[in-house]
Amino acid sequence: MNKTRPSQLQNRLARLEGQVKALRGLVGQSEDWEKMLSLSAAIEGAADQVTADLFQDLLESQEKGKISPKVRKALDIVLKRL
Repeated sequence: MNKTRPSQLQNRLARLEGQVKALRGLVGQSEDWEKMLSLSAAIEGAADQVTADLFQDLLESQEKGKISPKVRKALDIVLKRL
């Protein structure tokens, strides 16, 4: 993981946390379905981006051309989600 990546991931996670808190505040308190669905979609997209960033870092951490069984297992988990 490069030196700027942890702070980028922390920022992305903080935004994700804010979106989750906003959605939690609306559920049961509002009938603004458009806003709730929009927040839900944003949360999903942000979580997917965090997963992609972490997975990229994992792959970059491997020796060129060699993928360990642990990485293969992580790849299988990510691919099953798609």
